[in-house]
Amino acid sequence: MSWDSVAERIRARLFVRRDAYRAVFSPGGQLGPMAEVVMRDLARYCHADRASLIVSPVTRQADPLAMAFAEGQRDVFNRICAQINITPAQIYRIAYQKEHDAP
Repeated sequence: MSWDSVAERIRARLFVRRDAYRAVFSPGGQLGPMAEVVMRDLARYCHADRASLIVSPVTRQADPLAMAFAEGQRDVFNRICAQINITPAQIYRIAYQKEHDAP
């Protein structure tokens, strides 16, 4: 198997994955109302709008395990955003839209 064929298979797999994310979250290139609800929830849950610093209420020191977990959540959110190609401005608007404004 040549390097070109391997590279083409990897490229095809990446495009299929990207297209799958876009089909779920942004069919037609725009986030639908329900996708915005999901992304708003994920933005809040995944610490998209704040640092991943977690302070232990017991020791009053940074908790490295909790911070690693929070950063993992944030990384997943960032991956979804990258796959569906939404801008930081869109993320901010979605994350801070008031619940009563939500569809």
